[in-house]
Amino acid sequence: MRRLILISAAVLLGACATAVPEPETPVAWQCDAEAAQSLIGSHYAAVTFPADATTRFVCTECPMTRDYRPDRLTVFYDRDTGLIERLQCV
Repeated sequence: MRRLILISAAVLLGACATAVPEPETPVAWQCDAEAAQSLIGSHYAAVTFPADATTRFVCTECPMTRDYRPDRLTVFYDRDTGLIERLQCV
């Protein structure tokens, strides 16, 4: 009898429970080199990105690390003119 009461109480409490919505987690910035192609030809110092964007600026003749990060937009610019030549997610 005691087991039946405990099971019944658990069922009743479960039926009365309200669902708590999951907190919204912010979506992290994703690299989208295709969307940024319009920046080609702009001066690298004149472009801005969101504060949470992972970006790096590298001159086309300068050394850079070769670590791959799919969330990072790499902006390649000409060292002499400062104009953006290409953008890649690397």
